[in-house]
Amino acid sequence: MLEFKALHILSMVAMVTVFSGGEFFYTFAVLQRDVHALAWLHSLARRTGLPFLGLGFLVSGIVFGLLTALTGGFDFFAGWLIAAYVLVVAFLVNSTLSGRPLVRLGEMAVQAEAGQRPVDEVVREMATSRASLFFLINLAIFAAIILDMVLKPF
Repeated sequence: MLEFKALHILSMVAMVTVFSGGEFFYTFAVLQRDVHALAWLHSLARRTGLPFLGLGFLVSGIVFGLLTALTGGFDFFAGWLIAAYVLVVAFLVNSTLSGRPLVRLGEMAVQAEAGQRPVDEVVREMATSRASLFFLINLAIFAAIILDMVLKPF
């Protein structure tokens, strides 16, 4: 059980690092209206496959968490675990809502860097983006998951 628990924690910390780090830098570039930085970040993410790495860490973290619960005698329907399930779904929904517009902005920035789209158009799109709101929501969700896992309040 301890091995699964350690792998669960390591996987989830890695997932949060990949997703939050990427989302932070995307959001910061959008808030600064920095088309060049956003294009570079988007190109880097595409070349390195970081989004897939983050998804891999998420899936492995979930699997190791379930194995921890199974081998540790945890009740899968304990209140704190149900809260964790709901928070993970909230994270996935929020990430889907924020990810698509950020990816679209990244693609537009790459096109602007290549001279295929006016930079002003990308800056206008950045100005109307709600990236910072979604980023803050994900940070709150991560904090709630951590507190739920540590304190087991239910």
